[in-house]
Amino acid sequence: MKKSVLTFLIPILLSVTLFASCTTGNGSGNGQGDKTTDTELKVSDYFPFIENIHMAYKGNGNEYAQYETYVEYIKDNIMQIRNVNPGTSSAVVYELKDGELRRILNRGEVYYRYDYTTSRGEEEILIKEPIKEGTSWTLKDGTKRSITSLGKAISTPSGNYSALEVTSERPSSTVIDYYVKNIGLVKRVFKSKEIDTTISSELEKIEKNVPYVERIRIYFPDFNKDKLAYINREIEFLTNQDVKEVLEKAMKNIPEGSGLSKVLSDNTKILNIELDDNNDIVTVDFSSQFVTEMNAGTTLESMILKSVTNTFGEYFQKQKVKITLEGKPYSSGHVLMEPEDYFTVDTENTYEYK
Repeated sequence: MKKSVLTFLIPILLSVTLFASCTTGNGSGNGQGDKTTDTELKVSDYFPFIENIHMAYKGNGNEYAQYETYVEYIKDNIMQIRNVNPGTSSAVVYELKDGELRRILNRGEVYYRYDYTTSRGEEEILIKEPIKEGTSWTLKDGTKRSITSLGKAISTPSGNYSALEVTSERPSSTVIDYYVKNIGLVKRVFKSKEIDTTISSELEKIEKNVPYVERIRIYFPDFNKDKLAYINREIEFLTNQDVKEVLEKAMKNIPEGSGLSKVLSDNTKILNIELDDNNDIVTVDFSSQFVTEMNAGTTLESMILKSVTNTFGEYFQKQKVKITLEGKPYSSGHVLMEPEDYFTVDTENTYEYK
C-alpha cells in the first residue's frame, strides 16, 4: 500500500511550483480576499510569470514534500522553472493558453541549465477558466479536477491567505491545490483514501532577485604536466541568462600564473548547444575562431578538444560530444571529423587545480 501512495505522490511533488510578485498581493498574513469579481478573474491572476523569484516550501509527511523553485526562462506565455527537492532536480515548463494553465513538460534528473521552453511532453491542465466554483475537467488518466472554492481561508508558514481551491479526485487519493492571486501556488495537500496518510507542501519563503547557483566543472589543458586540470566554479544564473555566454566566459578564464592553457580564444563564440537525449549526445557549435585562433600543435589541440568534451559532456550529462564549426563538422590541420563523428568523455589523467 505504501509503495502505491509514493508512486503517485512523488511525481506530484516534483512538479509543484510557486511564483511570487514583488508584493504579496492578498496574502502577507492578513487573510483578506481579493475584491475582483468572478467574471474578471483570469488564470494568469493566480499563476503570474515573474523573473528571478526563489521560493522555498516546507514539507510535512514525506521527505520529498520539501523543495525549492527558481525561474529559469520566461518566453511570452511559457515559463520554465527549476524544481529542487532532496531527491532530484527537475525542469518543469508551463504554458498559459486559451484560458488554461498547462504543465507541458516535467523532466526529472536535470542538473544543468537548458532551454526546454519549445519542448513538449505529457500535458496537464492545472487551472481552467472560467474561474468560478464548479468549473471542472477530466485529465487523461481519469483524474477529475475542479474549482471548489474562490476564497478558501488557509494558513502557511509564510502567512494566511484567501485562496483559489482546486481539487483533484482519484479513486485512491485526493489532492488539493491552493492558489493565491499575484503569488501562485502556496499549498498542496495529498490525502490517501487507502491508508491514513496526509502529505503537504506549504509556502515558507519568497525571495526576489535571487539567482540559482550551480557548481560547474571546467577543464583546461596543463601542457607541462600532460594532463587536464579542472576547476569547480560556482556560477550564478538569473532568469533568461544564456548558458552559452556563461560557459564561454568560464572557459576563457584561467587563474593567473597557473600554467594552464585557455580552451577558447578571446574572439571565439559558442553559437549553439543542442542535446540529443535519445543518442546521449550534446553538440556544441563554435565560431570559426575556435580553430583559426587556436595556435596549437597536435598535442595541445588534442588536449583542448578533450577539455571541451569533458566540460560539456559532464555538465549536460552526456557521454558523447559533437564539436562543430559554424554548423559544419570540426576540421583543422590535424583533425578532420565526419558529420556523425563525436568525442567521448574521458576523465582519466585529470586532476583538480586549487
